[in-house]
Amino acid sequence: LAPDTEKLHQAQQFLNPFSSVILSSVKENATAHASYAPFIVNNDCFYVYVSGLAEHSRTLKNGSACLFFIEEEKQAKNIFARTRISIDCQVLPIDPEQSHYQSLLDKFEQRHGTTVKLLRALPDFILFELRPLSASFVTGFGATYDISHPLPAIMRSESAPPVPGF
Repeated sequence: LAPDTEKLHQAQQFLNPFSSVILSSVKENATAHASYAPFIVNNDCFYVYVSGLAEHSRTLKNGSACLFFIEEEKQAKNIFARTRISIDCQVLPIDPEQSHYQSLLDKFEQRHGTTVKLLRALPDFILFELRPLSASFVTGFGATYDISHPLPAIMRSESAPPVPGF
């Protein structure tokens, strides 16, 4: 279904509180892999900053992933119909020599706190850009909306507060 203005606003409100995302990708042996990572949004793309030693960084290098945001079980009216957004993405590693690399890490630090400052000093961390290709918003039984086209507008509304550092 195509979402109306109310559903788009609902999708914005649903995404705003999230500071991390569930990442789903495929290993080289074609088996599935799921993990999570803190993220930021910039210029209609999601970004994650993950250790090159972690399994999910190796699977992200394969070039595609699905981002998954799901309602907390405790908040769900029905465990079988939790609200969720699924976003299929093209994945690109960002070279540290690119002009916007440092500014993106600055945004990570602003959003996720001083731990990012520590991570920036570690040589194995990789910044990935996740470019949305398609997206769906599920609000219940039989209520699935294609939000692929309005997704950039939904993402630009990001107003989640920074997470305090440790």
